[in-house]
Amino acid sequence: MDKRPAETGRMRDTSHDGFRNKLEAFLLTRGRPIWSFINEQRWLRGIVNRLIVNNAVLKAPTRPLPLSTMSGYASWASLTDRTWFSRYLPPKTMEGLPALQALAPLYVTKPGGPRLSQRSTLLFPSFAQWFTDGFLMTDGADRRRTSTNHQIDLSQVYGLNDKVQHALRLQSETAGRKGRLITEILDGEEWAPRLFDSEGNRDPRFGDVPDPLKLPIDLPPGRRASIFAFGGERANATIFTAAINTMFIREHNRLCQVIETANPAWDDERVFQTARNVNIVQLIKVVVEEYINHISPYWFKLLGDPTPSYKARWNRGNWIPVEFNLLYRWHSLIPETILWNGREKPMADMRFDNELLLIEGLEITLGAASGSSAWSIGLFNTAAMLRDVELASIQQGRDNQLASYNDYREVMQYPRISRFEQISGDPDVVETLKAIYGNVDKLEFFVGLFAEDLPERSAVPPLIGRMVALDAFSHALTNPLLSPYVYNEKTFTVEGMSSITQTACLSDIASRNLPGGGTGLHITMDNPAYDSVA
Repeated sequence: MDKRPAETGRMRDTSHDGFRNKLEAFLLTRGRPIWSFINEQRWLRGIVNRLIVNNAVLKAPTRPLPLSTMSGYASWASLTDRTWFSRYLPPKTMEGLPALQALAPLYVTKPGGPRLSQRSTLLFPSFAQWFTDGFLMTDGADRRRTSTNHQIDLSQVYGLNDKVQHALRLQSETAGRKGRLITEILDGEEWAPRLFDSEGNRDPRFGDVPDPLKLPIDLPPGRRASIFAFGGERANATIFTAAINTMFIREHNRLCQVIETANPAWDDERVFQTARNVNIVQLIKVVVEEYINHISPYWFKLLGDPTPSYKARWNRGNWIPVEFNLLYRWHSLIPETILWNGREKPMADMRFDNELLLIEGLEITLGAASGSSAWSIGLFNTAAMLRDVELASIQQGRDNQLASYNDYREVMQYPRISRFEQISGDPDVVETLKAIYGNVDKLEFFVGLFAEDLPERSAVPPLIGRMVALDAFSHALTNPLLSPYVYNEKTFTVEGMSSITQTACLSDIASRNLPGGGTGLHITMDNPAYDSVA
């Protein structure tokens, strides 16, 4: 929980929060003993889960949205061409916006140093980065467009098309090797193959595998030779995203062994496809039952249960909105230094450094992510290495002619604000926004998202939390693998369904794939120092 209002002695003006929003927050964040009782009653928990999920999704217009980034009006193409992002609000010309560089001070840490998150470890933003990179890819040539298919499909592991997938597969009909991804064993640990050899040349086997995005051309030979052949072009971005990707690759191969053992007559293709199906659903369960529960300030523990979507009017095909792309730029969560195996290391050194991952191992890497505090999300708290990225995000919002912060509050069922004091109780935030924008109706979407104070027990500010929840539920729970006639043992096998049932968090997957089961390792997005007492 962010201590800014308490530290300054000033509290945010809540007069424009809306009665229903206040009531919902009060009911869901108070009465911990009652919620603990509900969490323990399986039948009651299912009913409450359905109510909360539906309430979250219906806070905004449901798909299909009439507009996309293609144009400012609806057309057949804008309703069907998914190479464009969808959008909640039509393009809006906002006159008199400040120069981009005038906003740079908003992302400089205060003289007292960065604010550390009391809620989240580094594993939280690392997972968020890895997870969203599977479906939030912006086209480099046109920032209104996307190169992904809008699905949660573990493309970080398997790639976005069959060519990439086949390049990464072992494709063997030999007993005990069916369905597997290509890996190698080093010092008792399983790793994806390397994309480059020791001289920096690409392995010809992986000609269809995407180039790692923004891989430095001057990367030292040892670090270049440690880059993995991954399906996702961003999966190598940091040592932590590479570690998470490695964990799901190991889980795929483990599932292949379990599924083939139970079905020895199955061929390579069926074993592969079944293991992939199970792996994707396990990811969705982690997203809801660990990641979304970490974000939420509620005492109720949300379930990765697809049944709320089965008869819901919001059950429509996935199409990522451009606003969702931007609200996931959680740069201020990333610290400048981390605690690595008992010593401090610069976070900047973690980019494209799988050499360290290979030397130290997956357990130490995941332990470092779980043992290092994230920074607190918000303004005046971005590490120097990421400040230019913040400004680029503002520019992307302008390029897409996004409406104002107030306009998005309204469409997400928050009352419009009339004073900057209704955004934050931090006088530095209030006075700086006043000086830059003058009028609250000129405040831009991206800036306003991160200007808000953090509610108690929440990992993100309110508008971000609302938009993440509604898109996460309507995105994750409508996955084709979770539909009524697909989500069963015929699709996943008895063994696969058992594995899905036993998966709720990253530590469940890690324990099945670390040497010795990761005994004694606490893999968590929750900061150990976090005080969860109501």
